[in-house]
Amino acid sequence: MLGTPYTIQEIAEATLARDLFQGLPERQSLRYIAYDTRRISHGRETVFVALRTANRDGHDFIPEAMARGVRSFIVDRPLAIPEIQYALVDDTLEALQIWALQHRQRFEYPVIGITGSNGKTTVKEWLATLLEADFQLVKSPMSYNSQLGVALSLLQMRPGADLALIEAGVSRQGEMAVLEEMIRPTLGIFTHLGPAHAEGFASEAEKLHEKAGLFARAGAVLARSAQAEVLAELKDLGIPLHTVGEHPGDQLQVRTLRTDPDSWYAEVQEPDRRWPFSFPARSRADRTNVLLAILAARHLGLSPEVIQSRLPLLYPVEMRSELITDNPEITLINDSYNCDPDSVRNALNLLRHTKVQARRIAILTDIPHQGVQQVEVQQQLLDEARAIADEVITVGPVFAGMNDGADRSFETTEALLAAIRYEDFVDSTVLLKGARAFALERVLPRLQRKLNATHFAVNLRQLGENFRLLKAQLPPQTRTMGMVKALAYGSGTWEIAAELAQTGVDYLAVAFASEAIELREAGIELPIMVMNPDPSSLEALIQYDIEPEVSNLDLLRQYLRAIRLTDRTRYRIHLKIETGMGRLGFRYEALPELVAFIRQHPDLEIVSVLTHLAAADDPAEDAFSATQVQRFEAAYAYLQAELGLFAWRHVLNTAGILRFPAWAFEMVRMGIGLYGLAPVDTGLDLQEIGSLRSLITQIQTHPAGSGIGYGRAQVTTRKSRIATLPIGYADGIPRSVGEGKAHFLLRGQRVPTFGRICMDMLMLDVTDVPEAQAGDEVVLFGWQGETFLSVAELAEAAGTIPYEILVRISPRVRRVYVRD
Repeated sequence: MLGTPYTIQEIAEATLARDLFQGLPERQSLRYIAYDTRRISHGRETVFVALRTANRDGHDFIPEAMARGVRSFIVDRPLAIPEIQYALVDDTLEALQIWALQHRQRFEYPVIGITGSNGKTTVKEWLATLLEADFQLVKSPMSYNSQLGVALSLLQMRPGADLALIEAGVSRQGEMAVLEEMIRPTLGIFTHLGPAHAEGFASEAEKLHEKAGLFARAGAVLARSAQAEVLAELKDLGIPLHTVGEHPGDQLQVRTLRTDPDSWYAEVQEPDRRWPFSFPARSRADRTNVLLAILAARHLGLSPEVIQSRLPLLYPVEMRSELITDNPEITLINDSYNCDPDSVRNALNLLRHTKVQARRIAILTDIPHQGVQQVEVQQQLLDEARAIADEVITVGPVFAGMNDGADRSFETTEALLAAIRYEDFVDSTVLLKGARAFALERVLPRLQRKLNATHFAVNLRQLGENFRLLKAQLPPQTRTMGMVKALAYGSGTWEIAAELAQTGVDYLAVAFASEAIELREAGIELPIMVMNPDPSSLEALIQYDIEPEVSNLDLLRQYLRAIRLTDRTRYRIHLKIETGMGRLGFRYEALPELVAFIRQHPDLEIVSVLTHLAAADDPAEDAFSATQVQRFEAAYAYLQAELGLFAWRHVLNTAGILRFPAWAFEMVRMGIGLYGLAPVDTGLDLQEIGSLRSLITQIQTHPAGSGIGYGRAQVTTRKSRIATLPIGYADGIPRSVGEGKAHFLLRGQRVPTFGRICMDMLMLDVTDVPEAQAGDEVVLFGWQGETFLSVAELAEAAGTIPYEILVRISPRVRRVYVRD
């Protein structure tokens, strides 16, 4: 939502447009901005920006935007469409950035710019929570910190606010100068320098210098004192530097008093006072981020007493968007941390596309910081929610006071908790979307089954980032097929499929018919190819409009017999060519018989022709890979000559995309790369999307010489603290990684397995982490704060490949889906 309304004439002036076309009979007040047609909800009041990327041209989506009611556009080429209006610019992204700068300069209140390798969003959200009772805030939605995201964030600045919190992220040299020119922060926060985005810079020093450029004209900058190289760079800016850390010279000097599984107790020493605080920190990163939020809050005038009273309100930022699917009766979308108009619309859009249960229910709270427009803004969002959800429940006095209200409305969360019953939500997908002050997450236990402490967290946003990175390696017109077989490599089939559909994948592929049917029943509408269709499943494929991969003539004959029993007049198939993998497919010598059969059945539609490279990841086999492609091209040329065939061709998997983009043809198959694992090292910044986590159940101290676990397979050699976790080989942990062969993360430190891996438990030697306690989180692979442990390391310890580790994660391990 724009911070102030604009007309197309004002937008043309603000963007320095070279022309303005006005085809509407009256001046239209524009209050919304969109670049993605799937998120348009107020068409007539929306200006659509036709952005160009490496893979898509926003101008191609103008007809869809018009179908959603949009009549106002920012474009870089003339449009021969009557009854619209548009500003014609040279570059739509650059024009948007110019507009954002002009808009930002209309306001004189402070702007805090936040950058760093990690923690930007967490620090921003936690600082906002500390400040929101005392300031009218504008802040970047979610993790909007890119060249596009910063511009959209700044355009939300509005009259009546008195502070803006804006994130800035860069991935290559030269980007920060553009962001600094737009943001022009009056105060800066540098969170942390880490390995993220290293591929875009020649060195860590170059990356640090680029990030620090955000503060070139700031009045002061806040940072931790723990990273000396960061402090040196910031001091070179010649502006006041305020630090937090454990050093005597810090403005806030912090000393840990004690820790327990739920809280961190510390003491702050300032030049003129000393004060204690406690915080529910789960990791070292939590402590780092909260200290920066406290430092900024103190800098802005909050007292220690006020800060301490609000620290319990800070929750992990991942709470903002969790998709919880472990309960077959109720699917939950937990977005109970952050609440502004755009994030509400994003959450409602997620609810729209998450069709698992029979009904959709939205639970929404009042939205803070909307000033005089509060009632109007909330009424608009309530109307949008009604168009999506079967039932809308609201919490808060503003919603409760509306005449045109929700299905059920409550003044407080306590009143909601007193009224709701589990039975009212059975067979429903439920969205919890609320401002932090309402603590809406308290509703979760009412709607969940008793949960296992072990869970597999899947980052859907990173899935999209991996898709875009892989797509950028290909010619723009190349279509993509997303591989979601084997529970989407362990990540959860329909949840991944739904996200890929939103991201822009063209096709999905699964191994078996049952997987495809599950996707159809969950509401997935994308075309789906089944790679290994069983003859007994062919009727079901037809019923659910699923397309088989055909690798032999017998299967094709059986498929046609099944088709004859229906009223279908055309049917789509994919032909598999055997070129050297040695598994499935038509050999070249079998093609004449295939051609003769197809000629007898002109109603067959061959959508694609494919083969599989046997060793795309192995440079030693490049000659064989080239031979496979030559065989494939010869087979396709024969089919084309004999049948006049024009079908999509695809041979590349993830390894092939990374090593042989010239063989992309019309389509590629994206598999393990989507999930963040690169079979070859190309320097592409793919990030693993999954993190397997559990909690310590108990810690026992044993003297030297104590045998631990079945068979007393490992004996302590010193006085040892042995921790037990509720996860074992029945959950997917290889039994072979016991007895110290694997290490996991505890409080950011690597700790070894001890004894044998049991069916439902495993043990760790935590002697070298003396502060470890029952209830502490252990990461078996993934991120824990600033420390990362790859699934590849666990696979190496087990003598297998990462694919096998991922697909062996048991269904009893609940999947939690986050977007940040």
